[in-house]
Amino acid sequence: MEFKDYYAILGVPRNADEKEIKRAYRRLARKYHPDLNPGDKEAERKFKEINEAYEVLSDPEKRKRYDELGTAWATYGQRDTEAFWRDFYNRYGASAQTSSSRFETDFEFGDFSDFFKVFFGDLLGEGLRSRRATTFRFSKAPGGFATVEEQQDLTQEVEVSFEESFHGTSRNIRVEYEEICPSCGGTGRERTGVRCYACGGEGVQRRSKTVNVSIPPGVGDGTRLRVPKVAAGRDLYLQVRVRPHAFFRREGDDVSLDLPVTFAEAALGAEVEVPTLTGKVRMKIPPETQNGTVFRLRGLGFPKKGNHGRGDQLVRVQVVVPQGLSEREKELLREFAALRRENPRRHLLSA
Repeated sequence: MEFKDYYAILGVPRNADEKEIKRAYRRLARKYHPDLNPGDKEAERKFKEINEAYEVLSDPEKRKRYDELGTAWATYGQRDTEAFWRDFYNRYGASAQTSSSRFETDFEFGDFSDFFKVFFGDLLGEGLRSRRATTFRFSKAPGGFATVEEQQDLTQEVEVSFEESFHGTSRNIRVEYEEICPSCGGTGRERTGVRCYACGGEGVQRRSKTVNVSIPPGVGDGTRLRVPKVAAGRDLYLQVRVRPHAFFRREGDDVSLDLPVTFAEAALGAEVEVPTLTGKVRMKIPPETQNGTVFRLRGLGFPKKGNHGRGDQLVRVQVVVPQGLSEREKELLREFAALRRENPRRHLLSA
C-alpha cells in the first residue's frame, strides 16, 4: 500500500493540535469541495484525500495507530472484525434475510456496552444513539457478511377544529425523516475507507416530504391515524388533537348542547331555533318543561364506526332566571307566587 502522509495532505506539522488540524481541514475542504468545483476530477480526488486525512488525524486513537504503524494502521485488527462478521452471519444469516427484529432503545448505547456502541454506532451513525424504537433488518451483503438497515415509523401531531372532526377534512403534512444513505449503505464510509461525502459520515440522510392526508369524519381527540408507506417504506402515524368548541361537546357518538330558554318558554311551551353541526333546526319545547330536561335530536351526532348510522344531538334545557326586574314585573311575580302557594322543598322538609 502506498504510504499517504496525512500531515502533508492537510499541510500541518506532526505535532499539530486538534484546533490546527480542524482549521486546516475546513480551509482545504472549502477550496476543493465538489459543489465549488463541478466536473473537476482532480478537485474531487483531493477532497476525498482531505477527508481521509482528517478522518484519521481528528480521531486520537486512529492518529495514534497511524503514527505508530504507518500504512498498516488501517488494517490493524481487520482480521478479527471480518471473523466476527463471518461468525455473525453463520449464526443469524439464514433467518435474517427474511425477518426483522425490533429493539426498544430506551437507553444510551454508550452506557450499555462498548460492543453495541461500536457495532450499531459505526454502522448507522451517531444519530442512532438517541432514544427511539428501531427496526433492524439483517440481510446478506456482497462477500457473505451481514448488513444492517434501519427503519422506523414516523409520528406527528395534527390539530383540527371540532367542526372538522365532525365533517372530516384534509391536511398537507410535512414529514421529516432519515433514510439509509444510498451512497455508503449506512456505514458512513466509502469503499476507500474515507468518510462518506453524501451523508457526512452519519450513515443516514435527512429528507422531507409534504403529503396530503385525509382525516375521516367522526375522528376523536387522541385518535391515531395510520397513513401507510409515506416515505422510504415507512408508515406515518398521526395523533389527532381536536380543539374544544365554545358550545358543543362530544359524548361518545352524540353531540350535546346546553340550550338557554326563558321562564315563560319553559312554563308555557314554545318552538325555538336550535344550532346543530349541520345547520339550524326548529324544536318544540312542551309546556311545563323543567330545568335540565334533555331532548334528543335523532341522527344529528357523529358518524358511528363501520358506517352504522350516526349518533344524536342531546339538547339540555337551561331555564334562565330574568335579571333587572322592573317593579311591575316583581309585582306580577308576587301575584303569581300567591296564586300558586307552592313549596318545592316540602319533600325535603318532611323527611
